[in-house]
Amino acid sequence: MLNLPPSSNSGDRALQFLKTYPALSRSLLLDCGHDIDKISTLVEPILEAPKRCATAYYIQAVTTGRSAFLTTNLVDSDQVQLTAIASTWLIGRSRNCAISLSQPSISRCHAVIGHQPEGFYIMDVGSSNGTFLKGQRLPVLERRTLSDGDCIALSHLQVEFFVVSMQGGFSDWGEATSPG
Repeated sequence: MLNLPPSSNSGDRALQFLKTYPALSRSLLLDCGHDIDKISTLVEPILEAPKRCATAYYIQAVTTGRSAFLTTNLVDSDQVQLTAIASTWLIGRSRNCAISLSQPSISRCHAVIGHQPEGFYIMDVGSSNGTFLKGQRLPVLERRTLSDGDCIALSHLQVEFFVVSMQGGFSDWGEATSPG
């Protein structure tokens, strides 16, 4: 869980982040050419996501173009959880899920968020209470593209989806949007 003290220097916060997550740090350092400024452009949105979020919960996808991982406050609204670098992340009640939630309305294996060259997607994997994107229930096993600011519902749990991406050496992340 991520809980870094505030700092006025984004480079210091990026270094603290790297020390906190050594396995992730190796990949970020390689993907960003050991440039702390590039790493800071990825880390700052991670640390600022709670301020950006209009709902109580969020999932933020982070990609350098070669590596991708998720950050979320779904497990504990006061802490940020980082997933492992992967191309898919299962969400559900099972402890084997990348994002494991203890809420009874969430199925053991509820939904998956994935990353491919075209971007991020979500797919319901047969949940009992459904996965919704922008208010529309997703058909089981049908991929739907996710965009920065999208509103997702896992059963009745409302979640905002954000994207932070390193494209051509800069971070591309949008302003807060209203859910809907």
